[in-house]
Amino acid sequence: MDGLRLTHTVKKGGCAAKIAAGTLTDLLRSLPLSSHPDLLVGRDLFDDAAVWRVSEDVAMVQTLDFFTPILDDPHDFGAVAAANALSDVFAMGATPVTALTILAYPLDTLPPEVLQALMAGALEVIHEAGAHLVGGHSIEDDTLKLGFAVTGLGHPQRLWTNAGARPGDVLLLTKAVGTGTLAGARKNDEIDADAMAPAIASMRQVNRLDLPPDLRAAVHAATDVTGFGVLGHGLHLAQGSGVTLRIDAAAVPLLPGAADTLRRGILTKAHTSNTRYVAPHVAGRKDLDEVAWWSLVDPQTSGGLLLAVSPEAAEAVLAHVRARFPRAAVVGAVVARGAVPLEVAP
Repeated sequence: MDGLRLTHTVKKGGCAAKIAAGTLTDLLRSLPLSSHPDLLVGRDLFDDAAVWRVSEDVAMVQTLDFFTPILDDPHDFGAVAAANALSDVFAMGATPVTALTILAYPLDTLPPEVLQALMAGALEVIHEAGAHLVGGHSIEDDTLKLGFAVTGLGHPQRLWTNAGARPGDVLLLTKAVGTGTLAGARKNDEIDADAMAPAIASMRQVNRLDLPPDLRAAVHAATDVTGFGVLGHGLHLAQGSGVTLRIDAAAVPLLPGAADTLRRGILTKAHTSNTRYVAPHVAGRKDLDEVAWWSLVDPQTSGGLLLAVSPEAAEAVLAHVRARFPRAAVVGAVVARGAVPLEVAP
């Protein structure tokens, strides 16, 4: 596998390869929404996963996620693909229990050692999350794609969704942003492997918070920040909760080197599509410089969790989260719904 660059086998990688949020919304608008007394969370509010009530005390949380390579090393790519899929379950406040592999593999162009390394990296992360790989499905394809369908369990009354944020809540972000611009820079050899290392470490990290019950109850809403960026996923949370999010752009942590690559204009197609999607819903954009704006729409792969937390408990939640995620930060606040669902400040 010497010299193999997985990112050079695809045009777009990671969550930056998502269909643009606006395009997806238009395509799905005509489809009827499902309704059932036990379907607690469906697709109407853009939540991270679906929730089905199994009993009064048990809810099943289901999600899937897959994408093309964002990293060159197959072991790292497998780990990040697993962490990214597991994140949706953690974002709902649930515990992942099983994972199923989704794999498209080009047998004619990639050796079997790559597949073995992919799955070894994925298994490390799945086991770290306390889940079990129980099967999957694979096809032969021209382009490598890897992901997982993950099932988790939680209490129906204690899950987090996009719909619970309250005016006065504090917004916490658990990971620094910038994976989109850094991955683009690395793919085009505009940064070296060492400069990419902090982003890889961040993407590999599982979004398990392990909050004690009192702090867990102080989280009113949550979402994970992936391909639509801080503002795209923040928009879904704001709309689901009927509130406005005030984002302090200067407080949003950036991965090392990300400010430089953004300043140099190293962007993905998703930076533009995310901007197009959120721009009609944002106040204050004209007050931000380009680096600040692009950081807020940077497409994250296996990004952090955006939490709306009771102000009384925010300091304690942040301290607990920082034990695992040292770059976690307060990035804004929730206010009563104003003229638009998002406000940004420099």
